[in-house]
Amino acid sequence: MKLLRLSWHYCKGFKTIGMLQMPSVVCERIEKIYDRLLQRALMKEVVYMEKQREELKRKKVKNTKAYNLFKRLTEFKAETLRFMSDFTIPFDNNGSERDVRMAKLKQKISGCFRSADGGSMFARIRSYLSSARKQGMDIYQSLHRAVRNYCNMPLLSAE
Repeated sequence: MKLLRLSWHYCKGFKTIGMLQMPSVVCERIEKIYDRLLQRALMKEVVYMEKQREELKRKKVKNTKAYNLFKRLTEFKAETLRFMSDFTIPFDNNGSERDVRMAKLKQKISGCFRSADGGSMFARIRSYLSSARKQGMDIYQSLHRAVRNYCNMPLLSAE
């Protein structure tokens, strides 16, 4: 976790001086440390699971959550560290989670959508507003434009 945070701070620093990606020397060093940390963590989890297997006298034991996480971080290394090679990619997925949260909240409060069409329309409007916000457009003006220009023409970034 500390390595990923440090990497993100480096990315922000390089981005402020106008770079589009982290220098390859720094990326390679971070990747080597990342690989070593994951190898060490995986080995500790394997030892722990082996001890569990012996204590429980079973042939197999369930993989721990930590082991599964480390395996995924190893398997998806390129995707996990992609924020270093392309500064347009966010470090976290908070924006995506924020977009979904409102629909889940509405579903929780009202219990459900009255129809599939209602849920589809709600999702479509939320998606449009989220895109407008991310593009720095005024929400009210975007809604006004959508109501005036109701057709299949693209409304965002079409100016």
